[in-house]
Amino acid sequence: MAIFVLTIARGQRDELGVYLQPGLAMEELDFRPELKRLKPGEILELRYPNGTIMSAQLLAFGIPALRLSDGSALVSPTDSVHLTISYPFDPEGLPAGTELWWLQGAV
Repeated sequence: MAIFVLTIARGQRDELGVYLQPGLAMEELDFRPELKRLKPGEILELRYPNGTIMSAQLLAFGIPALRLSDGSALVSPTDSVHLTISYPFDPEGLPAGTELWWLQGAV
C-alpha cells in the first residue's frame, strides 16, 4: 500500500543524502498518525510531475530538538519533521512538485 507523505518544494544535499523541504508539519502527524511509523530504511517513491517514478530510501526521519543539561529534549511545536532520502542525482534537479510516497510494507 502506498501512502502519500508530502509534496517536495526542493532538495538540498546534506551529510547523509538529500534533505527535503518542506518537512512534515508536526500537526500533520496528529492528523496522519500512520506517518509516525516511518523509519530509516523505508522504501519511498518519488513521483515526478512529468509522470516519472523513481525509488528512494528514507535515510533519516526526525524532529529537531534542543538537548537540555538535564538530558531532556525541548521540541518546538512549530518545527517540522526532517526527512533525508537517498538520491543519486544533483538535488537541484529534483523538480518542485515531486510527490513523496511511502511504500508501506516494502522493506
